Amino acid sequence: NHTQATLLGRAVLKAATFAAGPTSGQYIGESPINGQEVLFTQKQPVQGFSAVLDNQDGTFLAMTDNGFGALNNSADFHLRVYTIRPDFKTLQKGSGNIAVVSFFELHDSDRHIPFAITHHFSDKRILTGADFDIESFQKAPDGTFWFGDEFGPFLLHTDTAGKVLEPPFPLPDFDHPGQEIRAPQNPYNEESSALRVMNAMRSHAQKNGNRKTPIVSPWFVMLADSNSTTAVPDRANPLAALPAASSDLFDIETLHQAGFPVVPYTVNDRESMQALLALGVDGIISDNPKLLYELVAAYDGDNNGQPDFLDQDGLIDIKRFDAQGHRGGRSLRPENTLPAMEVAMDHLMTTLETDAGITRDGIPVLDHDPHIESAKVRRADRTAYAFKDEVLIKDLTLQEIQSAFVADKLLAGNTQQKNDRSLSPVALAFAKAQRLADPYVMPTVQQLFDFVAFYADYYQSGEGSRHPEAEKRWKNARRVHFNIETKTNPRQDTDERGDVFAQRTIGPEPFARALAEVIVANGLQDRASIQSFDFRTLLIVHEKYPDIQTVCLFGDFPKVGDQSDGANLQDEQGKNTPWLAGLYWPYRQTTLSHPFRAQSSGGFEGMALDREGNRLLPMLEKPLAGADPGTLLIHVFDLSEKKYTGTRYRYMLHERATAIGDFRLFSPKRGLVIERDDSQGTLDGFKRIYAVEVGQEGEPLHKKEVVDLLRISDPDGLSAKGLPGDVGMGKNFAFPFVTIESVIFFNEHEIGVINDNNYPFSVGRHAGTGLPDDTELIRLRLAQPLGE
Repeated sequence: NHTQATLLGRAVLKAATFAAGPTSGQYIGESPINGQEVLFTQKQPVQGFSAVLDNQDGTFLAMTDNGFGALNNSADFHLRVYTIRPDFKTLQKGSGNIAVVSFFELHDSDRHIPFAITHHFSDKRILTGADFDIESFQKAPDGTFWFGDEFGPFLLHTDTAGKVLEPPFPLPDFDHPGQEIRAPQNPYNEESSALRVMNAMRSHAQKNGNRKTPIVSPWFVMLADSNSTTAVPDRANPLAALPAASSDLFDIETLHQAGFPVVPYTVNDRESMQALLALGVDGIISDNPKLLYELVAAYDGDNNGQPDFLDQDGLIDIKRFDAQGHRGGRSLRPENTLPAMEVAMDHLMTTLETDAGITRDGIPVLDHDPHIESAKVRRADRTAYAFKDEVLIKDLTLQEIQSAFVADKLLAGNTQQKNDRSLSPVALAFAKAQRLADPYVMPTVQQLFDFVAFYADYYQSGEGSRHPEAEKRWKNARRVHFNIETKTNPRQDTDERGDVFAQRTIGPEPFARALAEVIVANGLQDRASIQSFDFRTLLIVHEKYPDIQTVCLFGDFPKVGDQSDGANLQDEQGKNTPWLAGLYWPYRQTTLSHPFRAQSSGGFEGMALDREGNRLLPMLEKPLAGADPGTLLIHVFDLSEKKYTGTRYRYMLHERATAIGDFRLFSPKRGLVIERDDSQGTLDGFKRIYAVEVGQEGEPLHKKEVVDLLRISDPDGLSAKGLPGDVGMGKNFAFPFVTIESVIFFNEHEIGVINDNNYPFSVGRHAGTGLPDDTELIRLRLAQPLGE
């Protein structure tokens, strides 16, 4: 048989092989997977080899891919290159083991990568599988390394120790000048940016000892629900000078897989609430606690006849769903007041959502805006107080605020909102007990905490104890949570008054400290979170108050001229948004203007280096969207110029193949390509190696099959001599793995092949036991020489 190679040697690295490192596997699913416990405490799996280079001394450089197969589950997997030493089992000798000698990690300590990475806020900035999915690499004549990535797709250049030397190189779309070829994980699109930003925020929290996962809280119209009508005019019909907006940005399933709770705001209508419950959000923030409780308490998503979210007391279990009253109950009472908080608790909200400002004497008070707003607040003596009279919270003491203002004005057009004191008996009683001038004075955060305790006592043993809902109310109040926003603004421009935005409140650090200190003083670290659009304050909470959970707010309320503050994704006159503490956000770059032409897992799987070391030839694993489904593209990258030349070659996949696994040159024009299908654990699949020849630009590479990896001769029985496996073993040896991604050219008669074992997921060799695949490196003698 002209394609039946002979097995000369085999070496195996056991699937459960680990190296030193931080805990990994936290986001890949419930244990066990294929018999493996998948929380790898204080260690990193040595797995997923997607490219191998021969050191010519009996050792090899073996590059791991992104870890666990996706951006959303690999944030704790470090990108590494291992030095391995196989002791091939041959006819004459060898143990058949692979020794792991050493490794280096890819890192960006010089901060060349412009977009958010998991370890963005660390000094070394080690790269993870949530930053890049490296699938190929080559060593240039100068000793530096070039990596081919699938998330961009990018080319990544590092020194000999893995330090990134320059920004990643994107792939131009030569069919559409001015565009790039982008994959769905590309960091220059909004669609993949939320997860990258959240990975960075979680990593920063963990680095500072905060083990409470930050919560994702986007404007609900930005959730990816495949429904373009879920939008409002600002986003569906963008204001002048802004690119068109997309509504499908925050993918709940992906964020959940990455371990992040998703609690959107502000949802007030029945239809939207029902849609979000069906989407599986972890909570909803609403102005209307009455409607929210009604829908959440009745929700039966699994159709078993029982409400999904209620506990044995008939209360919403916050561990299952977080029903938050926005600014208390804004639709029912004037916002951020004690009556608003009372009505939210009357409707059994699990969390009271509110905002804070800091007074001149450093006291956090409930207020949404830097100014005491005339639309919501009046003077206590009823003298004139209009827009032109508005004063800043930070310029007044608490005593001045509570003696001079009452926040009981009704919003125009809100027919449900009422300020009748008799509707708020607990607030009325609390105000009397605390000697407040009015139940509608602007309360402090401390007074909010005290009021909640007062409310619980009121219904447990006080005047409200005979109320029909008394027991539910006091039990809920005893455990209700608080979600408090820091209302800082980092923009360095002015509003219509001439006030510089960044000077309308105290700075982010004293602001965060003032709020956190009240939480700590009350021992409420497990019941209170701090949220913000301004991530600077959240970083301070991570660093100084690691027991407090943070909530990352995301919104797009475009600022054009003097309209709105522009929170918080909009860029700053072409520069990065100032709201995200230095984390990049590609504002309004979405699939509307930058479609994904590269498929997921369709980037630079193979990458050849020409014999002179002048050019890289990265090869896309899968066809581009809109292209011939059987055609792959090979691009040419000039290493001296560090740019793509525009030259492209075509590669025609076999009709049974779904992807390529590797592409290597062994002469100026000739090379090897692995093709594969998606089968595993069967000898009926398609796993083959072709000798190819590069011809004229635009022409398909000439190809000739040289190895069928499912039909390898093993006349010496090497595969059966003490090495594991039950599929494809014996005289007719096979490589029945789903991903076979590395080929090594030894000489014209011999090649090497290694599998990517996708630990702990793939089961190709051990189908009988169901155990995960090992990493296997085999040495083959070809039926016919390749020739030069």
